[in-house]
Amino acid sequence: MAVDKRFLAKSIQKKKSMIVAYCAFTNMPLVVCDPESYNDQVFLFDTEAQLQEFAKPYTEKKLLLKGIKYENKNFLAFFSMLFHIGVNELVFTNEGGRQSLDLTDLVRRPDFSRLPKEKQPISNPELQLTGLYFMQEAARPVPNEEKTQLAELEEELSANLLKARYILPIELLDGPESDTEKLKNKKYRLPILKNKNGDILQPLFTDPIELGKFNKNNKFKALAMPFGNLSKLLIRDSKGFLLNPGGFHIVMPKPLLDGLQNRFETGEEE
Repeated sequence: MAVDKRFLAKSIQKKKSMIVAYCAFTNMPLVVCDPESYNDQVFLFDTEAQLQEFAKPYTEKKLLLKGIKYENKNFLAFFSMLFHIGVNELVFTNEGGRQSLDLTDLVRRPDFSRLPKEKQPISNPELQLTGLYFMQEAARPVPNEEKTQLAELEEELSANLLKARYILPIELLDGPESDTEKLKNKKYRLPILKNKNGDILQPLFTDPIELGKFNKNNKFKALAMPFGNLSKLLIRDSKGFLLNPGGFHIVMPKPLLDGLQNRFETGEEE
């Protein structure tokens, strides 16, 4: 790491707070692919005024942004979360201008390789990243012909949906059996959500951080699930799954579950 990068990293670590540019459509940090480096970037600011100036060209394109303030005590959790969404570069704006920093120059990437495979946390950064890009474009309130990258983004998202392993929340029923016995005997409930039209959807998650937004009272257990098994867990009257309801909230309807595997070839293990 160059000296100026070390200095920048130290100055960031000492900040009392920072403001992160969030996309109002995804409830997640705005992610932008740099056209020259192809780095996937998020944007951070010292002041609200700096964020507002940055947001002007996005507002013109109907991509709505908002600022989320982080206190220093929450910096590490935020930066660590960025690994789960596939981000690799931070762009900071202060009075001195704009500077960039690799995420790994600031925090160490978590390494779970020494854990047994069944104990390694589920993480789907490629799916998170393509989901964010897709929803940032798809949700813009403009005619579809202006969304020139939407078809390509949808194709990438579909491929990553199929390759991913998911976290399905379940509520184990009361009883003397062990958790393993309850799972084997299907003694559990699957939570549901309802959209504004009254349609029933089932929550589904890409990683433990997204599950945590939903499972604040630790009511639910996490069940790992490949894409190919999801349709078997649809309850009666369910229209499908809602992936990351506290994040980019992408609907995965039953026809999508039934049809995706016909479009892509994978080496998915079940």
